[in-house]
Amino acid sequence: MSNKKTAEETMNEVLSGDSLKNALDFVDFLRANELDPCANEDGGGWAVGGCVGDSLGYMIVDGTAGGIGPWTVWFNSCDFEKGGSADDELKETAWVHASPCGHCHAGWETCGGGKRTIFGKEFEWLCHSPLMFTDPDAKTLENLKKLLLMLKSEIAN
Repeated sequence: MSNKKTAEETMNEVLSGDSLKNALDFVDFLRANELDPCANEDGGGWAVGGCVGDSLGYMIVDGTAGGIGPWTVWFNSCDFEKGGSADDELKETAWVHASPCGHCHAGWETCGGGKRTIFGKEFEWLCHSPLMFTDPDAKTLENLKKLLLMLKSEIAN
């Protein structure tokens, strides 16, 4: 068991205003949908929806891991190739938050990104974590939640 602070404890220490409100709302959503944040033992934030390796994504608070902040959520995968029941707003949110490869991880130097299709739109050189949401506002956060639930459903089936 980790003695690392909970996501909420860290959020309350380093965030304020709308960032804090939205981040705490996101953690409440995760817990309500059995996607509880799981502390990464290496100090790199929290896995979302299962512990590292089985998670849908991960979250950092304050930008210490990866230099992005004040809080950021990444998806580990992106199984949104066809588009399914996504409306135009949801698709646009995903497209805007497509994350280009930045050769950021040790051992991934030769990754070079990859070609992926997100809701029918093809992207070149996307990160191995293809969607990234930094300090999402309330509207973006609602779409982020919808995307996570879609991904959870896709993986479950």
